Amino acid sequence: MCLTIPKQVISAGKTAITVRTAKKTETVGSVLTVKKGDWVLTQNGIIIRKITPKQAKEINKMLTDY
Repeated sequence: MCLTIPKQVISAGKTAITVRTAKKTETVGSVLTVKKGDWVLTQNGIIIRKITPKQAKEINKMLTDY
């Protein structure tokens, strides 16, 4: 099982997407179509899934409560 922190897309280019958490900003790759403001899960520098803002909030709450 893998654990990943939800990240929000702050810019999306053709070859690189910039995402952020509360503590970190990073550039990742993606085969998914994303836009600024989307919430995503990443693994090894690649976006693996888009999630809803509600899902991001729930995951962040679980991580904070743990």
